[in-house]
Amino acid sequence: MTSPYVITIPKSDFQLKKVGDFSAGIFIDNSGSTGSQLITTGKYVLQAELSICQATNFDHVVLWNSSARLCSDIKSARPEGGTSPIAIFQNESTRKAFQTCDVVVFVTDGQIDNHSVTQFATYTKDNLNKALVICIIVQNKYGSPSQINVSVVAPLMMASNVLCLFYDGEIFYVLSSKGYIANFYSPSGDLSSYENLKTLSMKELFENTEIYEHQTIPEGCIPIRDDEKEIVAIDLNQFLNIKDVESVSNLNENDWKTLIQYGKIENKLHDFRTFVSQMKMQAIRVDTESCKSKFPFQFCRQRDEIVSQIVTLKLNQTEGFHQLSDLRRQLHEVSDQAKLEEIEYLKYVNENLHKTRHYWNTVQNLIHEQETGSYSINDFTFASNRANRARVLTANDDEHSDTIDILDHTNVPLFECAICMEQGPFVLWLKSPTNLDNTTSDFIINFPLEGNENLAGCLVANPVCGFCAKPYMNSSPAKITLYREPYSGFLPLNWSTESNRKFINYTLFQTLTGNRILPHAQMLLLSIIDECQFNWLDKNVKEYILRQMVENIYTTDTFAEEGTRMRFSEAIKEVVKHRDKLLRQPIQAVCRILNFNCKYHQLDNDTIQILLRQRFTLMCIERQCSKTKFGPEHLLNVKQDLCNVLFDTLCGIPLYDSLKKIDIDNEHLRDFLGESHHRFVRSVTKLARNMSSDYSTILPSEIVSFVLFMLTTVEVHDRPMKLYTDFAIKYRALREKMEIQWPELKKLVNGKVFGNYHTPLKTMVPSYAINLGRFSCPSKLFFGMEPLWDKDVENKRIDLRTLIDQVKQNFDHKLRQFYGSCTPNQTSGHFLLHSIVAQVLEDIHPNETTISEEMIMNCMIHLGHTAGRKGNIYADYVFPYVVVTIEDYLRLRQTTINRSHVDQDQLSRSYEYKFLSELLANGLEYDESTKEVLFDPSRLQVPHALDITGNKTNFHELRQRVQQLYIESRERMKTNIDQTCLTIEIKDFIEFEYKLAPDDLLPIWTQEQNNIVSSIVIDVDQIEQPVKYIAGLDISFVKTNDKAVASMVIFDYSTLNIVAKISVNCNMKIPYIANYLAFREAPVFMKLIDIQKEHCPHLTPQVILMDGNGVWHPRRAGIASHFGVLSGIPCFGVSKNVLYADGMTRERVEELLTNQASKEDQYVEIIGDSGNVLGLAYNVTGYVKNAVYISVGHQITLPTACEIFKSVTKYRICEPIRQADLLSREMVTKLA
Repeated sequence: MTSPYVITIPKSDFQLKKVGDFSAGIFIDNSGSTGSQLITTGKYVLQAELSICQATNFDHVVLWNSSARLCSDIKSARPEGGTSPIAIFQNESTRKAFQTCDVVVFVTDGQIDNHSVTQFATYTKDNLNKALVICIIVQNKYGSPSQINVSVVAPLMMASNVLCLFYDGEIFYVLSSKGYIANFYSPSGDLSSYENLKTLSMKELFENTEIYEHQTIPEGCIPIRDDEKEIVAIDLNQFLNIKDVESVSNLNENDWKTLIQYGKIENKLHDFRTFVSQMKMQAIRVDTESCKSKFPFQFCRQRDEIVSQIVTLKLNQTEGFHQLSDLRRQLHEVSDQAKLEEIEYLKYVNENLHKTRHYWNTVQNLIHEQETGSYSINDFTFASNRANRARVLTANDDEHSDTIDILDHTNVPLFECAICMEQGPFVLWLKSPTNLDNTTSDFIINFPLEGNENLAGCLVANPVCGFCAKPYMNSSPAKITLYREPYSGFLPLNWSTESNRKFINYTLFQTLTGNRILPHAQMLLLSIIDECQFNWLDKNVKEYILRQMVENIYTTDTFAEEGTRMRFSEAIKEVVKHRDKLLRQPIQAVCRILNFNCKYHQLDNDTIQILLRQRFTLMCIERQCSKTKFGPEHLLNVKQDLCNVLFDTLCGIPLYDSLKKIDIDNEHLRDFLGESHHRFVRSVTKLARNMSSDYSTILPSEIVSFVLFMLTTVEVHDRPMKLYTDFAIKYRALREKMEIQWPELKKLVNGKVFGNYHTPLKTMVPSYAINLGRFSCPSKLFFGMEPLWDKDVENKRIDLRTLIDQVKQNFDHKLRQFYGSCTPNQTSGHFLLHSIVAQVLEDIHPNETTISEEMIMNCMIHLGHTAGRKGNIYADYVFPYVVVTIEDYLRLRQTTINRSHVDQDQLSRSYEYKFLSELLANGLEYDESTKEVLFDPSRLQVPHALDITGNKTNFHELRQRVQQLYIESRERMKTNIDQTCLTIEIKDFIEFEYKLAPDDLLPIWTQEQNNIVSSIVIDVDQIEQPVKYIAGLDISFVKTNDKAVASMVIFDYSTLNIVAKISVNCNMKIPYIANYLAFREAPVFMKLIDIQKEHCPHLTPQVILMDGNGVWHPRRAGIASHFGVLSGIPCFGVSKNVLYADGMTRERVEELLTNQASKEDQYVEIIGDSGNVLGLAYNVTGYVKNAVYISVGHQITLPTACEIFKSVTKYRICEPIRQADLLSREMVTKLA
């Protein structure tokens, strides 16, 4: 077997040795599940596993679960932890034990998910140069052995010499074997019962069986054969880049099985399927060309030559009438004989392609088995029923034929052909898209009926009929239409015959999907034709094509890969019965499905109308979620925007009984929905015409207002379908006929927004009594002017706590009596007035002494942010009371001493401190040592109520001016949002690539990381002072290709205002390899620094925060350290996930958090097994699983990194990284 990708390792120089003479290690799973009992022996699973140690004298015994350790005394083993085999490679000592063993015995009782299999394989793939690998599954005998799960050991089964056993505590059964060991222990062909399996003695295996010494297989190579003569391995990177089909076809079925197993483990089955599809098409193309060269064509050549002459005359515009007439007469005479010749050729080709088809269909089906199969021993080793496979092959073969059949044009619309000048069948001419992403992206594969506006040009005009189409293509190698447009192929219009469908599929895959067999191509073509507005495509012809496709193409009931397979005509009918599946389709797809139902199934207008209204509701929810997913402040902004659309508002606060009818064409609604609005209106307009209606009737203003109102009630961000379901449960109209009566809607909205509040017995706002800056408040001793203490405490010394409890109890009673609640809430008659006014004036207007309209506006905006959850902010008296409260606070600030404690907000805002401050401000005596106060009520200043009736301010005019200021400020904000910071966007794509293969790069990268570690400084801060600017870096990738966007957001450190946004587009050819992330991202980030220094050197940040790790890394050289050393800028990393390094696992870190930092804003230092500090686990939210992990990178100490993190964090993720992430994701969506 000789091919450039094949590595052959002869065994002539290697000796045979008994298995027991090799260095051996046993790796025993002691996870919690090994504490279960084996029925046959009564032993625990772990006991049975440990008993295997008696088979030989093992050099290493390793226990593994969520972590791993060397075990010197197996009696100490206990079941504990989870099933995580990668732990073996995350501990230095156990990793070395695995690497130095020649024989590995791997014992487990568990199973893991597919992602964990792939993760484990990344560690094992270059550590399988073993003389023998023995995998042992220890379990009870449940069902048949065919269902035994081998997910944990699947990566190990990729070694060249492998034995896989099942052990029930008594007997070792052979499940599978591969390589030289199979000569002694071959598996049974029948896994249906344990009686059919062969058994073995472990002692005999180690003492009597001889195997060859292990051979080193080059990194990146997969062993596919191992016998007494040689090992044959394949270099996978070279293999998948092979272009010559001849060098691949010498692989046998077992070779392919090994490769495909590897593909499953490494999550590369898609790559294999693409490769095999391309090889299959190339093989068939080669064989077809060979057949073509051998077949004695006569009449077809004459026909093609005549057509070629006609085309030349037409294109050169030198046609002579008599010459063309003569050529067309000759064409007519030879056409029938040419058709008969084509039939004979077809038979000849099919007979000669059988062997090639069978070979490649077998390989495709092996891939299919692993795609659909589990990690049971039956599925993973291809031991399932071969008859099933044969049936799948036949189905696949019929569906995706590669041979050009004779086309059937029966009953197809006719037109006058420009070649033969006769009435011939219409065919559809296609052109390949300029960008295959438009036809093969994940989105379009999942939702082909949504269509894509960029694909309109895939249909081209060419006045050549179906009878002349093939000869025309044969005569025009340049593939130019008679109108001098490029084309790629043509499709017959009759989809009802099998031969036509084969030809259509082959042409579609060639034209639309770059030769990839993607079944969505048919529905995508259907969408393109349905959207087509070209004049050359006659309306009747278009309707004929659509009907043919609707009735003859196949899909599933979800219009994607998953689901029940059926004809498209049935699928569009079925999906209407299952509304959840319909609603998951994008809006244009929904309209198309309903339109087809209307035309071909006579679906009634009322049902269509209800479904459209429901999908519009979900579309609005999706749009809101797309805005609110970035953080809670975005939800508040969206809600305010919606209120400004729906109601008359005052500084964003809705006014009572002001709900408006919102037309679908409303300008603000268009802004809110963005591009979705245009797509919706266009699609619904088209559908409405077929319903003899219009879109404003389908979606009246009452419905729009109802939907927008529901959106204003969303309290927390959630998934769109979850919110839709919650709304459907809550509102009958949404789950039934979607009919809304305006009076009822107004009543509902007024009740929900304005009508749930307690009606106060009297409206009274007290003056401020205690000056505590932003925590200033009215008197704690009076309710209005009514004292709150009991008479028996007057003029006595009383414990402060006792007095507070007495007064507070009376105060709470009064508040409940007058306002319905002692604290402002969503039903109380009072609201957060004094605290908001004090905070706004201290934070925004700290030095102003006179009231201004801007002050009033800012207070109203902050009141609006409570959204009615902290009291009734909608009452008419709110605005005037805000005005007089501002005036009162300005008086308080100028005439009294601020008693708040600087940097002790918790103390200043406490009830006890406010109470004591009022007593001291009034001159009462307080004994600090005894905590007693001499309560003399005569010294207390009785507060007064703020008066609006006697105030000379024209509140109506002032309200109008404040509202106008609010409108202008919002417009300025929108206009200037991009002018307040520098925005630099590099749209040209910069390519990042290493010329070496990844396996060749790893030793170089490892050495470079070791060099970087010696340069890292983390014991002293080397930050330029004062810190003026900090920045966050991030990168986002397009899922379907190599494109990515890196971003840098620079902040003013003192204000946290964004001063610069920089983004750069890139083609990322550097692969992701675990623990080497820096080599992929650092070059891009260095480019960002270069751009920043070129365009805005004055904004160079003194500290950079990165989404990733610094010294919290297996080699203490994460992205923050790597980039810090390269850039010379102090850096630290903040990660959302625990990186397993230096013995630390997620479970260990979460345990430390639970024990030492379980509350909000607490953190714990993480120290690895080596004694080195990795970083901090910071509990930002109070929920341990949402902690973030801070690690220093370079030129910064951990305490300083922690302080900076705290100062720039509003939510779970710190602002610099969060904003960089938002920017990169925003930019990358434009590329997707």
